[in-house]
Amino acid sequence: MGWYSSRVSELQDQMTRAAEGAPDTVKRALAEGLKRAGRAAEDALTALLDASERASAGNLGTQRKWQDRCATARAEISRAFGDAAKDHLLTPPLQLFWYQTLEHEMAFFDSLAKVQTPQLHDDLLVHQDVLNKMLGELWDKWTFLLSKDVAFENDQRQVVQQVAQMAQKIVDDLAPGAVKRLSEGVARATSKSLDKARQLDDKHLGGKGIDLAKFITSLFDIDIPDGIDRDLLDAVQSGSDVYQTQKGHYRALVSTYQGLVQAEKGSVLLLFNATRAEVLTYYDKNDLGKARVLLDQAKGYLSDWASRVASSAQRGEASGFKDKVCAALDTDWKLTEELDGKFRDKFKGIFIQSLGSETIEQLAESYLFSKHLEEVTRRGAASTLKALPGRLQSEVDRAVDQGLRPLEDLAGRVPDEVRELARMKNQKFKEHVRARLKDRIQTLLPIIIELAEFLEPSNLSRDFSRDELTRSLR
Repeated sequence: MGWYSSRVSELQDQMTRAAEGAPDTVKRALAEGLKRAGRAAEDALTALLDASERASAGNLGTQRKWQDRCATARAEISRAFGDAAKDHLLTPPLQLFWYQTLEHEMAFFDSLAKVQTPQLHDDLLVHQDVLNKMLGELWDKWTFLLSKDVAFENDQRQVVQQVAQMAQKIVDDLAPGAVKRLSEGVARATSKSLDKARQLDDKHLGGKGIDLAKFITSLFDIDIPDGIDRDLLDAVQSGSDVYQTQKGHYRALVSTYQGLVQAEKGSVLLLFNATRAEVLTYYDKNDLGKARVLLDQAKGYLSDWASRVASSAQRGEASGFKDKVCAALDTDWKLTEELDGKFRDKFKGIFIQSLGSETIEQLAESYLFSKHLEEVTRRGAASTLKALPGRLQSEVDRAVDQGLRPLEDLAGRVPDEVRELARMKNQKFKEHVRARLKDRIQTLLPIIIELAEFLEPSNLSRDFSRDELTRSLR
């Protein structure tokens, strides 16, 4: 006899006392009936324990299995008692013992069938299974979200890199090119005046009679000929067109970047926030503490049942059964604890608890993009542009002085009677050229300054901000 042997021994001792004076045939029949009932009880408890040990998320319904097996045990025990006594006349003491014993055995399994332990065990297994599935599904979703997020951020990074390339082009090509174009324009303009100066030299040195005063007046005519004026204005206007183009390019890049940010926010981050909200809601109702309640209740119901059975031997058998079922519960609880630990380790700061700074950086990449923008700033485009008007004006002064120096030399070589006139006309001509170019440079100045402002660190941080992404995650 297995774990119900103590109860059978207890009943046999009680029967021996109650059967004093009864025929041996009656004693043997009842003793055999007790053994048969004991085997039925032992088989039932073994089956119930087996059902608990085999229970899993794919093998639920343990409560029903217990109820069905307890009903079978009651039927088998009742039949064993009935068969043992049906052909024998029992003395009053034996009748009392027999029917009380049957009542206790029926109550043992009747009360056991009502214990909620197997249902709570199933609930714990469902909790465990959901957690296990969530581990895999959430990790797949997190990996998917990161891959989609990286795709958006790569596109955004390319836009910022184009801004960096634009800044580098301003420093390397556009600003120096503006100075060069202006210098060449002034050179072309002054060369046409020098042609006239050479004519004067030739005529004067050749001794041909001319009206020098009239010729010098025409040479330094304050109304600059159209061809010369066009060279001067084109030298500046071409720079204006270039910087207008750069402004348009910058604005297009900002628009593209901000469109990508909105797309990321409306897809990846929206899905992340929705998933996080679902997980937080579930985990708030199904954390390890809630699972612990299931375990404690499952053990508590079984312990309460074991303490309430009728006899001391039954309580001993019930206690042994309870310990074995609780061991099965503890095995599943240990796995639940391990899964919960893995879940928290994987998703702490991502889908559960406060959102971690590492998660925010992974999704928004604020720090990384700040470094990209610092790289744009290091190119020095803003300072180069702000210094450009001064460089252009300095280049005008230098180019005009250099280009018109032959005229100044000529003014010092003409005959005395027209020398003062030549110097005066030469000075006015130079002043007019400078003023004309200065006006055009001043016209260009707002365009250059606006483009420079675009490339200031504070403006770059605003136009290529990650703040909206970060705010959407909090």
